[in-house]
Amino acid sequence: MSNSSTITGFAFPFQIDPSTGGVKTFSDDDKLRANIVHIILTNVGERVMRRSYGGGLRQLVQDPNNNALWAVVQHQIGKTIGLLEPRVQLQQLTVTQSDDGATLFVAVRYVITRKQLVQTLSVPVALNGL
Repeated sequence: MSNSSTITGFAFPFQIDPSTGGVKTFSDDDKLRANIVHIILTNVGERVMRRSYGGGLRQLVQDPNNNALWAVVQHQIGKTIGLLEPRVQLQQLTVTQSDDGATLFVAVRYVITRKQLVQTLSVPVALNGL
């Protein structure tokens, strides 16, 4: 018997499960974490059937890399996570830069609402790879 509140979906990044030969899936907390990473790394307009999906980091790559950019990124990603992943409540989102300036780190602290469980993750975003 399956639990109707279980969240299951494709793994991100997409991969094949070597043990089954099928598409690898994530469930529950791992799936929510993968969804948040996917939102952060997806361009707005990249998904054909859902043009508003994504965090929009890549559109900002030409802007000056400073505290103002980080504030815009924090606002845009925070708003997008709130809209696209209603199963979590965002508590804190911070953006920092690596010492060499080549990578932004998006740190997210959120609560899984159905469990009231606090989770954190850090997503590295290579600026030269945008």
